[in-house]
Amino acid sequence: MFTILSISDSDKHREKVVEEYTKRLGKSVKIENIKPSRKGNNEQMIQADTENIIAKLEKFSDYKKILLSKEGKIVTTMDLHTMLIDKNCVFIIGWPYGLDEPALTKYIDTKISFWAITLPHGLAKVTLLEQLYRISTIEQWKSYHY
Repeated sequence: MFTILSISDSDKHREKVVEEYTKRLGKSVKIENIKPSRKGNNEQMIQADTENIIAKLEKFSDYKKILLSKEGKIVTTMDLHTMLIDKNCVFIIGWPYGLDEPALTKYIDTKISFWAITLPHGLAKVTLLEQLYRISTIEQWKSYHY
């Protein structure tokens, strides 16, 4: 089971592709959009969003917790597949202002990156969904991953 915790107002710009991958992945994926904080300066919003993520992570004590971060380890599809074998995972995607990553350190297991570029949070979510779908086809010996 995969859960995506995403600081996000909506997926309206990428709604159809998110719906398509969510449909393809079925019950194996759940997306939980968390409304971003809008109070205070950037630092205060970052702290509030980080606290919201930490509070949500409490219900995932037995899940592997993976933060998508531009400072994370760059992983290939097969690296990600290996990381996810036989594991329930929760993925954390921040907001454009980011998250307080040092404060999250004790709550996460690892940080990953899809490339050495910064992706908009919505596009990162689509990329993650696509990779989860690709991994599911690899596990089922389907040809999508070729």
